Amino acid sequence: MSTIAASFVARAAAAGAASVLSSNSTSSGATSTNGTTTAAAAAAAGGAATGGGGAAAAGPSDFQIVWSIDIILLSLIALLFLLRLPRFLARMYRFSEWTSGLILRNRPYHMRTNGRRVQFSMSDNVSMDDLATDDSHATYQEKAFAQRISATGVQAQGSYPPHVSNCITFFRPLLKVMHTRINTGVSFSHVAMMLFWTGVIVFPAFYMTEAFTDPVRFGYITASQLPFVYAFGTKNNVLATFLGIGYEKINFMHRHAGRIVLVSVNVHGLGYIYKWCLASSFMEEIANPKCYWGLIGMICIDGLFLFSTEFVRKKAYNIFLATHISALSVLVIAMLNHYDGAIPWAYACAAFYLFDILLRITKTRVSTATLRAIPELGVTRVEIPNINSGWRAGQHVRLRVLSSGMGLIGWSEIHPFTIASVADGPEGMVLFCKKAGSWTNRLYDMANTTGSEDNVRKISVMVQGPYGGLGNCMVPSFSAATFVCGGSGITLATSTMQELIRKDLDGESRVKSIELIWTVQDASALVPMLPLFTSMIQQSVFTPIRISVFYTRAPIGKFPFADDFFRSTSLTLSPGRPKFHKQLEETITRTTALNSSVKGGNTCGLFVGVCGPVALADGVFAAASKIDPYRRDQIGGVEVHAETFGW
Repeated sequence: MSTIAASFVARAAAAGAASVLSSNSTSSGATSTNGTTTAAAAAAAGGAATGGGGAAAAGPSDFQIVWSIDIILLSLIALLFLLRLPRFLARMYRFSEWTSGLILRNRPYHMRTNGRRVQFSMSDNVSMDDLATDDSHATYQEKAFAQRISATGVQAQGSYPPHVSNCITFFRPLLKVMHTRINTGVSFSHVAMMLFWTGVIVFPAFYMTEAFTDPVRFGYITASQLPFVYAFGTKNNVLATFLGIGYEKINFMHRHAGRIVLVSVNVHGLGYIYKWCLASSFMEEIANPKCYWGLIGMICIDGLFLFSTEFVRKKAYNIFLATHISALSVLVIAMLNHYDGAIPWAYACAAFYLFDILLRITKTRVSTATLRAIPELGVTRVEIPNINSGWRAGQHVRLRVLSSGMGLIGWSEIHPFTIASVADGPEGMVLFCKKAGSWTNRLYDMANTTGSEDNVRKISVMVQGPYGGLGNCMVPSFSAATFVCGGSGITLATSTMQELIRKDLDGESRVKSIELIWTVQDASALVPMLPLFTSMIQQSVFTPIRISVFYTRAPIGKFPFADDFFRSTSLTLSPGRPKFHKQLEETITRTTALNSSVKGGNTCGLFVGVCGPVALADGVFAAASKIDPYRRDQIGGVEVHAETFGW
């Protein structure tokens, strides 16, 4: 295999060198200004083609060096895939695990009502009158006598999904280090990945070349890195799918590879401009199509960098989006026309880009939505009943509102929101759009100006997705689940908890303890969520649910709840901020105690889902890292999944 690969590289290098020699003297970069380089390329081509010692004497060509670097980077991605392969295979235990998070659709509700039922069996010495003596907890005590039964009335056995830990026990201390936060939202694993990637690129940048006198190599580096920029940046991300994570989890590599491209393309382009200016031949050289297409490509990359800064993304997202779409499209054309050696990489960029566009079109739905303003939360509740299936808990969609009420260009904006409802439910898709900018403020104002008796407004929307989510992580395979949310980040918890309750009733969940920790600014934020929370607590017959709500601001005016309102420990309201480490330790204690009561039971880990500001996610990661190693092994490992606000 190595001989075949070497032969292929040698032939490709020979063909590339021959193309350089046969082209116009002003169109091939270094060959147009340096006759010695042309002669060296010819010698390298001859040696590579014959397989003799000429190639060894001249050294590897630029194509060979850069191609070898691409192989190393692809091998790194392949290694990460192999490490995640067990989870990839475990998810295949049921075909629906792969098909449920791909395409949004509408299904008749009667198709989703079949399943196991629940019956309550009473012992001879316990009566309903005995249970009713505690007037506040009668419903919860009845759960102790609940049993799953099949459609035929026979007691049903559970069919649990296989659990695969994200890390074996021996390497858990290393995983703790990898999750350590170096900066806000940046972990040690992010830094390690970027440093390795940069180190690999540094080698071809300086091996047997001089950047200031021979910028050809940096042109090859630019071309070879651009497919990674496209692959890491698409919403329908092929690499993320293979790695079993959401596209947003590897978006940091899209930005990092983009910075490498920015540096290399400017060294390459400005190097030639400098040489042409010294030779007083800039106008003659730039008139050549290959040269001015190269200049256009460099301008596209520089423009992408300038309009991708955090300031532009937050202040003028439409400009950021428009420049991305236009510049990335023109860049592929520029690569095809600049240099024949860049054509394979240009085709790779076009393939990733067109594949993403095709799937975006396939995943787009136009429907009618109902808007409701929730002033206690400062959010707009968007209900889309005609889309009720096709997503997994934790996934998000991109919403476009087709209404003149959104302003002159508001209809053109598209924003991501996590789905708050469970798939195949009676209410359809539900989104919570928090007021966080001009677009979401206009949406909230539209919901307030309804003019109808039921205080709702119907509009046309375009929904694209679903995207992101938990990837190959299956929450029902864990022994316990804890959700930490801030403000409108409650959407991750509501969808995942409802899905866990449904799977638990069907005997398809290992989770023995579910806990929600929700931090809000004002205690009144609990009022609109109280019916849903109460419903989830009552529906979870076999798995206890605890919901702890914390408010950080002193209430103004009358407190929204009576002093004796919270009589159950299943739902509590407290001032201040939660202590995440203490909460996680309590969950581990409860879960291990419940597991010890089950004969032959083994703990399968604690899942921690976080949704909210970046600082909240960093705090939970820090709390998880403080868990004692013995306690971590006792629960079977702790896995944190974070969804953070932002673009």
